[in-house]
Amino acid sequence: MSRVDLHQALAERFGFDRFYPGQEEVILRVLDGKDTLAILATGAGKSLTYQLPALLLDGTTVVVSPLIALMKDQVDMLRQRGITDVVALNSTLSEDQEAAARTRIGTGSVKIVYTTPEKLEDEAFLTLLRSIQVPLFVVDEAHCISQWGHDFRPAYLALGHVIDRLARPAVLALTATATPAVREDVLHQLGIEHVKPIVKGFDRPNLVYEACKADKESDKLKILARLFSGADALEGTGIIYTATIKNALEVQRYLNEHLAVPAAVYHSKLHKEDRTTVHELFMDEKIRAVVATNAFGLGIDKPNIRFVVHYDLPGSIEAYTQEAGRAGRDGEPSRCILIYRMSDTRVQNYFLTGKYPDIEEVQRVFGTIEVFGDQSAGVSMTDLRKILQLPLTKLKVILALLKKSGYIEPLGRSAYGLTEAVRKNRNLVLSLANYETKKSYDQSKLAMMLQYAESPVCRRRFILNYFGEDFDTVNCAACDNCLIFRAGGANEGWSAGPYKIAEVVFHPKFGTGTVERMERDLVTVLFPSFGYKTLLVSAVSRAEPKIA
Repeated sequence: MSRVDLHQALAERFGFDRFYPGQEEVILRVLDGKDTLAILATGAGKSLTYQLPALLLDGTTVVVSPLIALMKDQVDMLRQRGITDVVALNSTLSEDQEAAARTRIGTGSVKIVYTTPEKLEDEAFLTLLRSIQVPLFVVDEAHCISQWGHDFRPAYLALGHVIDRLARPAVLALTATATPAVREDVLHQLGIEHVKPIVKGFDRPNLVYEACKADKESDKLKILARLFSGADALEGTGIIYTATIKNALEVQRYLNEHLAVPAAVYHSKLHKEDRTTVHELFMDEKIRAVVATNAFGLGIDKPNIRFVVHYDLPGSIEAYTQEAGRAGRDGEPSRCILIYRMSDTRVQNYFLTGKYPDIEEVQRVFGTIEVFGDQSAGVSMTDLRKILQLPLTKLKVILALLKKSGYIEPLGRSAYGLTEAVRKNRNLVLSLANYETKKSYDQSKLAMMLQYAESPVCRRRFILNYFGEDFDTVNCAACDNCLIFRAGGANEGWSAGPYKIAEVVFHPKFGTGTVERMERDLVTVLFPSFGYKTLLVSAVSRAEPKIA
C-alpha cells in the first residue's frame, strides 16, 4: 500500500491527519508481512499500529492483551468510530456470550479478536483460530513475556508455541517499556530473533522531571502542600501514585481536608461501580487529582493530564516512566514529580518477597503434585490452594516455573500432573537458579530507581540511557537538575565517558554485561546473572559481544 493510500485510510477509518513518530514505519512493516518489535513510549499510539493494518489485511488479526479493562477500552473506542467487526474473548463472558463470540470468529468475518494469553491455552479456541485465516498475531504489553520485564506474566511464555501452531503469521510485539535485555528476551521467546526493534518516542520534551527527598514520612505531606500552593503550584488535573492503599487513603484525606483540593481515591479493592465513578470524575475534571495505586492508569485516554506525582518510590524505572508518561500526551508542558524517602525501598522489597517463591514453597508444590501424580486428571488449582494455603499469584508463578522447567504439564483445564520425563526419572532435582537470578535482578532495578531519585545530573538522560537511547544534549532544560545548572549553561556532573550505551563490557567477577549509563567516572552495567551494577569505569573493559 502506498503512503498516500495509508494516510487516506488513517483519515477515513480513524479521523487522524497524521501519524505519531514510529507509527507509519511499524504499519508499513506489518503490511509487508514482516515480524516487528516496536518499543513506543506511553502515549505514542501503539494500538493504531495494529488496528489500521488489521482493517486492511485479509483475515482475522489476533491481539493478545494482559488486561480485560484495556481490551474493553479498545473495543469501545473502535465501536465509537463505527468499527464493529471486533470481538473480545475473555473470562468476563457468560457461556452463551462466549459461544456466540466463537461462532462469529468461526465465520472469518471478524477483523480483530482481542484475547488473553490464558484463553490461548484452551485447545478448542486454538483449533478455532487454526480454522480461519490469521495474517497478524499481536502481542500487546510484550514485556510481560520476559522474566526480565517489570510485569512478567507466566501465561505469556506459551505464545511462541501458539504462533507456531497458527502456521507462523506475521508477529507484532508492542511495549512502552523494554530495556535492551528485555528486548532480546522478547524476541527469543516469540521466535523472531532476527528482528531489529523499532524504538521511538522515549524522549518526551514536554515532560519536566523533578525529585524531592523527604527525611520523615510527615515531610512528604509538607512537600505535597507546597506543590498545591505558591507561585510554582501544580496546574490542572493529575494523578498521585502511592505504593499502598493505606497511603492512598491518607493522601486523599489530606488533600480534601487540609488543602481543599478535591481528590478521589482509586485502588484494586474498590467495587467496580466506585472505580467507574472515580474514572468519570477524573475524565470530566470534577476533581483535581486521583490518588491511586498502580491499579489506575492503563487505558486512561486523557491527553491533558498536567501532573503525575509519585508519593512513594516505585519498584523500577520501567514502572516509573510508564506511570509518569501518562502526563502531557497533548504535548503541552506537564510535571512528573517523585517524592521519596530512603526507607521507601522497604515497601518495594516487601512486594518482591511476596512475588518470588522460596525453595521450600516450590518443593511443597512439586511434592503435592508428585503425591497425586498418578491420578489421570492431575491435581486441580483449587485443590492445590486448599492443600498448600498459598496466595493464588504466588501459586501461579510456581506452577509456571515448574511447567517451563519441564517438571509438570497441564492436564485439562487448571489441573497439573508430572511430565513423562519426570515420571521416568524421579531423581531429577529442582533448580531455582534462574529464579534466584531474577530476584537479584529486580532488587537491582529498585536500586536503579533510587539512583535516579538521588542523581545530581540530567534526569532525562538517565531515563533515555536506561532504555538504550543515547542523549547527547548537555542540558535538557526540563528537569530540576538541569534547570539548576541552566544559568551556567551545562549540568557539570556529566561527561561522555569511554563507553557507549548498549556497548558490551567485561568484569572479572560479574562476567559480560551491557552498558546502561555513564555518569562522571562511573558506569552502570546490566549483568545477566547479577542485575545492575554501578562500577568505576576502570573496573570494566571492552569485551566481545555475547549478550544484547
